[in-house]
Amino acid sequence: MAALAPSSRMRCMYIFNRNGVCLHYHVWWRPHNTLSHQQDQKLMFGLLFSLKSFTAKMDPVGGNKGTLGMPSLPGQGCSFHSFRTNTYKLSFMESPSGIKEIFCLFYY
Repeated sequence: MAALAPSSRMRCMYIFNRNGVCLHYHVWWRPHNTLSHQQDQKLMFGLLFSLKSFTAKMDPVGGNKGTLGMPSLPGQGCSFHSFRTNTYKLSFMESPSGIKEIFCLFYY
């Protein structure tokens, strides 16, 4: 298997359980370490929770919208899989058991 180009390598990974507890956190390279690991994990889970809630609320085909900010069951409603900025891409996967895997790619 050929090595990936430096601009497309994974830089950090998070694995959360369904309750938001970080099961695994690993950083291979990060340009700025301004937060503690606990703060970083808390902010990442909050971002995921907010994006999942927002996409479920904006789902054009789902009948039951629920309340914005309320947790939903895995696989329920609309979901997002990734987003990209000019400096990084975040990929998100959730298993049926509620395990959440997050992978960050930095472009610089």
